[in-house]
Amino acid sequence: MDQISAHYLDSSANRIEDKIIDSRWEHLARAQVRRRHALGWLAAMAMCSLLWIDSAWPEASIQNQGLEWLGLALIFLAVLGRAACMLYVGGRKGSDLVADGPYSISRNPLYVFSMLAVLGIGLQTGSLTIGLGFTAVAYLIFRWIVREEEILLSLAFGKDFDAYCKTVPRFFPRFSLWQSPQHVIVDLPGIWRTVRDALPYFLAVPVFELIEAAQRAGWVHVYVSLF
Repeated sequence: MDQISAHYLDSSANRIEDKIIDSRWEHLARAQVRRRHALGWLAAMAMCSLLWIDSAWPEASIQNQGLEWLGLALIFLAVLGRAACMLYVGGRKGSDLVADGPYSISRNPLYVFSMLAVLGIGLQTGSLTIGLGFTAVAYLIFRWIVREEEILLSLAFGKDFDAYCKTVPRFFPRFSLWQSPQHVIVDLPGIWRTVRDALPYFLAVPVFELIEAAQRAGWVHVYVSLF
């Protein structure tokens, strides 16, 4: 009788736990939608405000051109990095605690590469200040969504996730922790979707060139110049 009661208590506890996890998944899905909307609105407002902001470095200067080329390199790195993350996470995200490859040195490498992309996009203006400002705002948004994700992961994986958090930093990589299996199962459609979704990053190049051209032509007036 005691064994039967214990069995039903365990089953009931498991059902309650599953319902809590499902509820957190739904909450996280809504939070992810809000994250995408927030980034979209911020990007739109940034584009509008940048019509009246310019780099304090002359367009042909080494500083201006160097920042733009550095930004382009960071965008390329971000696209390749996000694809590399998908080599390891594939369709496992949410079902397994992924702690290999990029996830062995940072708990959120996808967001790290996204911040690199945001920095690269900001540097297309030729201004380090704008690039760092973009990145700071993106960091605040990603930090918020990561906290939401960590609540779910803690519920789903318990002590394993807690131990993972104690070893691996939330964002900034600790390269000495790198570990990777010899073979990984590759989700090719997932990698393609990741690359496809990241390709719009490169639109920053022609967009900011058009803004600079409009400013040089006198179609819009520059009120603020930033290094």
